[in-house]
Amino acid sequence: MDLNLVRMFIAIAESRNLTDAAERSGMTRSNVSRRLKALEREYGAQLLRRTTKHAELTQAGRLLYGHCQQAMNELQDARRKIEQMHQTVSGEIRVRIPTGLGHFHLKPLILQFCRNYPELQLRLVINDQIHDLVASKVDLAIHITSAPLNDHVATKVCDIRWCLVCTPEYLQQHALHVHQPADLKHARLITPLALGQRLEFTGPDGPGTVLVQHSAAIQSGDYQFLFNAASQGLGIALLPSYAVCEAVGRGSLVRVLPRHAVKGVGNALYVVRASNRQPSAATVAFIDLLTTSIRAMAPQWDLHDAP
Repeated sequence: MDLNLVRMFIAIAESRNLTDAAERSGMTRSNVSRRLKALEREYGAQLLRRTTKHAELTQAGRLLYGHCQQAMNELQDARRKIEQMHQTVSGEIRVRIPTGLGHFHLKPLILQFCRNYPELQLRLVINDQIHDLVASKVDLAIHITSAPLNDHVATKVCDIRWCLVCTPEYLQQHALHVHQPADLKHARLITPLALGQRLEFTGPDGPGTVLVQHSAAIQSGDYQFLFNAASQGLGIALLPSYAVCEAVGRGSLVRVLPRHAVKGVGNALYVVRASNRQPSAATVAFIDLLTTSIRAMAPQWDLHDAP
């Protein structure tokens, strides 16, 4: 039934006067009378007995009035719960974060978020695949890419830079002298699976690019695994700077071709959510946590000017 008819019939039942009901409903008296007759035809029963001074509900009218009240009360209760959901960090939230960033930096933040909001029900997926958030039943995701999805709301958080790293021992043991991208043909390479079979470099002296075909010794979508492979001296790894900045700072890993910029799997980090879904308070709070925390950490990841 049309909710306007429901509200009109409740107004008639409570005022017992078509004129008063018309004023409450913002209609003319004739319009109320006409719609009441249509309602009676729809239900096949007389709903109101009218006299010159007032009207009273029939048995069918009382039955319908009770159900109309119940329906409106349930709708109002639903509205209150939805409003509360958008004001309180509670309920279920479904989040997807990439493997590397998740393992290296985000898991402690997310655990603290759960500790701060014990009524939250977190459903966390850690993988590097992101397609349709609605179809995947995900409220928000972190996406490292060079081209964010057009049909999602994407907030850029920071740039992502990539670098080649290995242990100092690997270079010494294999007597490697890597001064130009072409020198990598003598090395065992460890690269992300999504990269394919070539590396793309930009030189320090101009915008031109250099392409290097390679057959990686190890490839994986798990950046923690790639990091471990490089740390154990298995080759030269292409990884985002956020994954290697601490190891480079300690000296356990060293940069290879530091004066060359190398293209990785995406040059910026975005927080994305579905465009056709109103974010809950939990989603808004989670987005704020991620953007604020990552922007605070990002300067520590930047090895772009490292010697």
